[in-house]
This record gives sequence, structure tokens and C-alpha cells, in this order.
Amino acid sequence: MSKVFLIYISLFTLLFSIVRLSYIYLYHSTTRVNLKINYLFVFFNGLRFDFSSIFFLLFPFILLSFYSLFNKNRTYKKLWTYPLGIILPYTLFHLIGDFIYFQNAQKHLGYEGFVFFGKDFIVLLESAFESHFWLLTFGFPFGFVLSYILIKFIDSIEIKQHKNLKRKVIEILIWITVSILFIRGGIQKSFISPSNAIVTEDPLLNQFVLNGVFTTIHEIRTEQFPRVQEMKLLESISVVRNVINYDGATFVNDAYPIYRKTNALEKDKKPNILMILLESWPAKYVLQDYKGREITPNFNKIVKEGIYLSKFFSNGGRTSNGLVSIFSGVPDRSGKSLIHSKYSLNHFTSLPKLLNSKGYETYFYYGGELAFENLTPVIRHWGFQKLYDFNSFERDGKFKQGVWGYNDSDVLTKILEDINNDKNEDPKFRVCLTLSTHHPFQVPSNDFNIFSPEEDDDKFINSLHYADWSLGNFINEFKKSDKYKDTIIIIVSDHTSHRNLNYFEDRNIPFLILNYENKGESKRISSQLDILPTVLGMVGGEFYFSSFGKDIFRDTSSGNAYIAFGNIYGWAEDNTLFMDTVEEYKGIHFSIFEPYISKGACKENPLECEPYHIKAKAFLNLNEALLMKNIVAPF
Repeated sequence: MSKVFLIYISLFTLLFSIVRLSYIYLYHSTTRVNLKINYLFVFFNGLRFDFSSIFFLLFPFILLSFYSLFNKNRTYKKLWTYPLGIILPYTLFHLIGDFIYFQNAQKHLGYEGFVFFGKDFIVLLESAFESHFWLLTFGFPFGFVLSYILIKFIDSIEIKQHKNLKRKVIEILIWITVSILFIRGGIQKSFISPSNAIVTEDPLLNQFVLNGVFTTIHEIRTEQFPRVQEMKLLESISVVRNVINYDGATFVNDAYPIYRKTNALEKDKKPNILMILLESWPAKYVLQDYKGREITPNFNKIVKEGIYLSKFFSNGGRTSNGLVSIFSGVPDRSGKSLIHSKYSLNHFTSLPKLLNSKGYETYFYYGGELAFENLTPVIRHWGFQKLYDFNSFERDGKFKQGVWGYNDSDVLTKILEDINNDKNEDPKFRVCLTLSTHHPFQVPSNDFNIFSPEEDDDKFINSLHYADWSLGNFINEFKKSDKYKDTIIIIVSDHTSHRNLNYFEDRNIPFLILNYENKGESKRISSQLDILPTVLGMVGGEFYFSSFGKDIFRDTSSGNAYIAFGNIYGWAEDNTLFMDTVEEYKGIHFSIFEPYISKGACKENPLECEPYHIKAKAFLNLNEALLMKNIVAPF
């Protein structure tokens, strides 16, 4: 059977190589490295990850094939030959999905490669066909035909039993040894990990070293980061407490290291709070033109009416990451999201629950299905009392649905109706998660297409232009209501679009507050983790809460931000954005203020990186420890 597996290894290698070359070809103009030698370096380093993936997938079947005596039994033979015929076509489908995902996330699939299987898969498939019709139209039939041919090919092979037992044993030992070496990626001390893909100074180019099969396997089997980035618990507590301490709150319980009490005065009347979470909005496209056009004229207009933080960071790179940071008070985990882990039902002093304790009614609106990514139980656990999603809008029958759900203008219209029709005087906390700027970037009318919608990049810009119109129209209509002046409006993105963004732009999101005390632009460095304590300060009174953030109006420092997404984590402070991998210290750092330049590898200048490395590592470790021990909060 050696020839069969050698053929399979060759086919797998060809498939991974074609995909990697496709990435390099399509994205070479957006990387900061132009030397062809670097692309060759990336390609050949990628083979290491390819062979690790190939042998991980094939090794169980290699072991089963050794029992040549049992292979005379057709049932036993089918036990390993039929799955072997399916695994290569599945890898093709997985890499196609990874290719589409990468265009929107600028990272390879991780645990998402399996989380999205189920009824949500149909929605994703519809979305993929919208943007990559020909790729899927030819890719799927080719995969099924390939599967049929491979099964027939392997089934036709007659497996002969070795007469020379010594030769057979040697062959088995060679295959086992080679398989193990390739799976672990070599003879180094630890298994190969995504950190080994950092072979250039360009983060995007390093992504091409990896493949979506490897990253999915690695992330699913890795529940906890390795010891190389560990920090002692007491040290991490000390560092984190020093960073998040501010005049508006005091630590109250050493058993719960980030548990605090606010000391703001009680207000006579609680303000209504409306939070609009903008799907995939990067700050890059607001307050400036793109290809000579103003993309977000309505946002650019209303930004003058409130306080805008131009150096505001997303703590992660997906919607689930943003929701965790904003509502639970803790950053989402590196790797598998908290929402998809055993920690999702831990004790949190979540923002909706805290506001519930002050008499607030809490609402969550979303034009898609909250069952997607299993958000419903988590959102309820956080304290949202009333949920409106796809099913609610479908029952109303007032609006027309798109691929992912109902458009931004429809959802915002529903919210405005509820606000105007609400006769209850209790304060309200309403959250709207928008949808229209999610792939495949559909707009309800061609009138919003300010660019030809042939390319995904321009499709996104068109959807952003529509989303901006929806937001502006909502604000203008809301201003006609006598409830507008009593409502603090917080407008913030869940993450960026990841498309054609540099290291800073890919973390920089819009953050605007309307109807509060301050106006103007602030260059304070902040993140989604600061939203919970900031809202508590706006409401006033005594709160017992746990959070890794600070009230931006009561903290006197220039601010900071923690980042965790996939296997990357980092820290932003002063004029430095430090980024590293959780598996191995390979830190790099960049500037936050223009000109946006790389400051190089931290190993070349360790003293400059060390303060930021320590803080990032403290947040990484303490967050994981609090989740593992369920000591974020006492209830």
C-alpha cells in the first residue's frame, strides 16, 4: 500500500501548493515585501505545515492498512479505503471555505471550520455562492467526482501479504517514524505551531505559510496556550490591577482580582442608553475619502455632535470577540472563543445584568438569527431580557429579508417604533447589532452602489455606504422624538472588515458617543473593554463589577488596549502596537500614530518591547486563570 499513500501525499501536496500560490498571486500587491526570494521562502516554509496536515489526516489510515491479513476481508478494507477516498475531496472543500473566509477575516479558519456546521452552514453556503459562484460551481462537482474516482481506484487494488516479515516490520517502522516526524513538524522540542509561520516582517505574508486545515486542527486541539507565555498568577494580578486602576472605582475582594466597586454619585434620573454595534466597520473609511468619494457622509456629520475616539481598538477580530469584551467585561480568549467554550456560562458581572439591577429594561436587536454561533443562551446569560432577531422580524412580516437577514434600515426602524411606542418610564438599555456590512455585502437597492459591485472590496464599500445612510436616517428621525435628548447613544464597531488594512487599521474601529457631556475628538487609546465601566460611570451610582477596562472619562492616563485574536495577542500604548503569538515569543511592534511603520522584531530591541510584552502577557494569563477557576466575579 506504500504506492497508494505516496500518490495521496503527492495529490495533497499539489493541492496545498496550488492554494498557497493562489494566495501569493492574489495578495502580492498588498504585502510590504516585493522580493521574489521572500515568496519562495514563504512557499517552501509552508510545505512544513502542509506535510504536518497531510500526515495528520492520513496517519490513522496508514496504521489500518498495515494489517494486510485483515485486508483480505472486504468489509475491513472498506473501513479505511472509503474514508480515504473522501478525505482528499473534503480537504478541497475545506480549503475553498478557508479561501473565502480569509478574504473577509485576513486569517485562516480555526475552530470556526467545525462550529459553523449545522443549520448555519446553509446560510454560509448561500453567502459563499453570492460572492464566489464559479469557484463553488466547479469546485463542488469536481470534489465529488474526485471522491468517486479515488474510492474506485483504491477498491480495485489487490493487497498482497508480505512474505518477508522482517521487511514488513521495517516498512511499518519507517512509515510510523516518518509520519510522526511530519505531524510534529520536525525534531524540535515541541510540535509545530502557527508561531513558526513568522518567517518575514510582513504579517499578511506570514499567513500564506499556513493553511486552513492546519490552523483548524491546531485550534481545535489546543484548549490552552503553552507554557512559553505563562506568567505567575500573583505577578499577572499585580500588573493588571496597576493597569486598570482608576479614580472612579476601588478593588474590593482579593479572591476575585478584578472585582471592583464604583464610587460615582447617584443620579436623579437614569439616562436611556442605545448602543449600535456596527458590523465590520473599520475607522479607515470614516472621516476621510476613498477613491475620491465620501463613504460615510452621515457618520461624518453626526460625529461633530459627540465625542469621537480616533484611536479606539477592537479587542478581537470577530463578532463573538467584540460581544464578549463589551458585555462580559473580560477579553475573549486567544484561539477558541469564550462563547464556544465551557466558560460561556461562567459568572460575569455583565453590563445588561448590572443595568438590570438599577431598574433598566434590556433589549437586543439583530436582523439575523441569534442561534447562529449559539449566541442566544449566552446573550440571555448576560442579562438581556428581550431579544428580537430574524424570527421576530419574519413573524412581523413588515420587511423584506436578504441573504443573512433583515437590512440595517429595517432593524433601526423597528427600534425607533419601539422607542416611540414605549409608555413605560423605566430606563432602557437597547442594543442593535447591524448586519448589512456582513459578507456578501448586499444592499437593498442599486442606488447605494457608488462603485461598480464587481469586486468584493467595492461591494463592501457600497454596503458601508448603505449602512451609513441607514444610520443617518435613523438619527435624523430619532431627533424628532422627545426621547432623543434623554438617550445616550454609543456607536461602535464589533471589529474591522479586515480587507486591505494595515496592522493598525485592522484593529482601529469607530467609537462615538452622542448626548453626553463631552464633544470633540480624543486620541486617547481605548478599547471595547473600556465600554462597560464607562457606561456604569454614565449611569452613576454604586455598582459592583468585574472588568479589564476603565472608565474613559475618569481615567487620567493616555489609555491602552489589549488584543487577542486567533493565536495572536498584543498591546497598544503610547505610540506602540506590540503583537506576539501565544505559542512562542516572536514579538514585533509598530507605530500607532502616523507614519504607520514597522519598528521591527522585538528580539532586535527587547528593552523597547518589554513593558508592552509584560502587560499583554499579564492580561493573557490572568484572563485565562479567571475563566478556568470561574473567579471573574462571585455571582
